[in-house]
Amino acid sequence: MTCMLDNIPGQLRHSLRRMVTEDMTAGAIGNPTAVPVLGTPIVLGLFEMAAAQALLPFLDASCLIVGLEASLSHTSPTPVGLTVEVTADLQLRQGNKFFWTVSATDGQGTIAQGALTSAVIPQDALARRIRQKQAGRS
Repeated sequence: MTCMLDNIPGQLRHSLRRMVTEDMTAGAIGNPTAVPVLGTPIVLGLFEMAAAQALLPFLDASCLIVGLEASLSHTSPTPVGLTVEVTADLQLRQGNKFFWTVSATDGQGTIAQGALTSAVIPQDALARRIRQKQAGRS
């Protein structure tokens, strides 16, 4: 089975907002120095979430959105209690691959920016790859 991608527009933009909570801090997600600000892995997750939410309305239930590549620069700390706005802008599509620029602000300026590549794949393709790995094949 393949995913139908013909209805996905060439220009997509999606933003989301999240208030930074204790469980989103670098210290809470494993930094051993207990840094009390928004953790970089959380920023990356929010970037991926924004890009995926941009695509989701155009996909049927048999399709999955997977991350392929990410590059980001997290340049400013955001403490607990501030709200972060993350935006994903589609720059290019090549077949089932989608190339995004992403940015995040916290009301006091840009805190992170970068690029993502995601792909839309059929669920059965991922299930097949998982079975191969579980069986010890690549």
